[in-house]
Amino acid sequence: MKSSRLSVFVLCLAAAMLLTSCSSSSYSSQNSAKDSFASSYSPAGDYNGDWGMAEEAYMEEPEYDAGTGSSGDSLNAGQNDLSARKIIMTASVQFETTAYDEFMSEMNACVARFGGYAESTETHGGGVWSSAAYNRSADLTIRVPADRYDEFMSAVSGLGALTYRSESREDVTMSYVDIESHIRALETEYDALLEILSKAESLDDVILLQSRISELNYQMDSYKSQLRKYDDLISYCTVHIYVNEVWRESVPNARTITFGERIVLGLKDNLKDIGEGFENFAVWFVTSLPYLLIWAVVIAAAVLIIRAIVKRHKKKKEQKLIDAYIRSRENENNTQKTDENT
Repeated sequence: MKSSRLSVFVLCLAAAMLLTSCSSSSYSSQNSAKDSFASSYSPAGDYNGDWGMAEEAYMEEPEYDAGTGSSGDSLNAGQNDLSARKIIMTASVQFETTAYDEFMSEMNACVARFGGYAESTETHGGGVWSSAAYNRSADLTIRVPADRYDEFMSAVSGLGALTYRSESREDVTMSYVDIESHIRALETEYDALLEILSKAESLDDVILLQSRISELNYQMDSYKSQLRKYDDLISYCTVHIYVNEVWRESVPNARTITFGERIVLGLKDNLKDIGEGFENFAVWFVTSLPYLLIWAVVIAAAVLIIRAIVKRHKKKKEQKLIDAYIRSRENENNTQKTDENT
């Protein structure tokens, strides 16, 4: 029994030595064919074999399966499975509503019900100088989980009169897989360089290795940041919602309105506009009375001053005419007296 165990141990040891020799020959052949990457990072010392390992780890990028994360032919199968693909969904919808406050309340409740949140909100109108009570509007950017997107869109579509809807799906699977492959390759090189750094004895080697490790850290952080951005856009869909408050929805029904209905609706719109015009003028006139009174006083004072100046100028002109007439009469009298004396 002992002899058989010893025989097995010897056979295992021989196999291990054989594998070691094959590995050594493989590494030596790789070191003889180093490219510019290895030559640019060749440190002093006896680490040529390890540098070959680092180069090999950097140059080899494993293929990635979008479905399982493993290499091989399963990549194509994963790409054909829609659930395994990386899809960024974006939508834009526009609404008209006669009940603005109710619409906004139901919208917020709908967002909360499906686990979403408002990324940004802009509201306009509704101030004291508004021409009407129904000129308010809101521009919302909503983020909802991708698995609740269809439910959310169905619920939102019934909140008001939907006047516009646009949806897009961007497939970023290849970009996502490519970034993951880069990260794995960089991590492999990073681990290899750390192992070499632990054995390095030359200061030049340490500095060169640390410089390359810092570059790898920066590249990996950049790629991981891109993946985090993709993950956010993929896991939460973006929905842009614009709602405008109106006194009458422009799309009351799905059917086409008749000629008579168009006339009636047009007359209602025009009468509504005329009424708003008078109302706006009344509001402007009443609220502007203080300014109008001030300007009335200023204009009245200016008119009185101008009239006084004109009147004074007229009197002076009349007086000059009278004086000229008197002088002319005196000259005539003097002339007559002179003629009589002669």
